[in-house]
Amino acid sequence: MEWLVLLSVASLTAIYICWPHSPLPLESASEVERLRDQRNNLLEDLTEINADYAMGRISNDERTIGRQIIAPKLRAVTERLRDLGETLEVLP
Repeated sequence: MEWLVLLSVASLTAIYICWPHSPLPLESASEVERLRDQRNNLLEDLTEINADYAMGRISNDERTIGRQIIAPKLRAVTERLRDLGETLEVLP
């Protein structure tokens, strides 16, 4: 009788492990959306800094400082998205 219970538990465990799961749990899916939004905002900020520099609104030093602030955040968000299996477009 004990072997039957043990066999049942082992079988259920094997079925659970082998059962196809969705690629991203619901909480990871919401994290992906949040990270996508954050990445898009950072890219917009970077584009805005470059446009402001091109129009002469800010100096090269201000542009450099802005890029130094944005770049590490953008890199971290992009790496986290890749860790979650996201394929990201290559920027020109």
